[in-house]
Amino acid sequence: MKIFIDKKWPDQVSVIFESKRRKGEKHTEWFPMDDFIKFNPQMKSLIMKEGHEVAEDLGVVSSSGAKFIKDNKKNWKRDIFVGFPLWISRGAGEGQFRTIVENSHDVVLVDKEWDIVPDKTSQYVISYNVHNPKAFGNNLPQAPARTSPKGKK
Repeated sequence: MKIFIDKKWPDQVSVIFESKRRKGEKHTEWFPMDDFIKFNPQMKSLIMKEGHEVAEDLGVVSSSGAKFIKDNKKNWKRDIFVGFPLWISRGAGEGQFRTIVENSHDVVLVDKEWDIVPDKTSQYVISYNVHNPKAFGNNLPQAPARTSPKGKK
């Protein structure tokens, strides 16, 4: 009936099914995003922005403010990351999660103010696949973050 990325489970694809046996009864199942795309390539566009795959991204903060970060090295498509989780993975503000509400070519605006404003020591990750870093520990490298070529992981 419906396939979507649920903000409560951002690394999962939520699928709402209607029962074939019990008319009108519905249930939801969740699938890891990578598995869903792998086994349902024809449905990939249903969970991608504007019909194009949105690559995850990461980088180092160039400057920031109460509700944004800027990365001078980026050239993103406008609003391509709206709805994505953003995680501060290193440096000032480490461990904070926010949801992206707008992005320009090099600035990301988030849904609420930072508790600790990130600075030039801060690295960030934009991804639906970031699992609870408090549970697993921060395992990103200390080296400056690099992005992979478009379409590659």
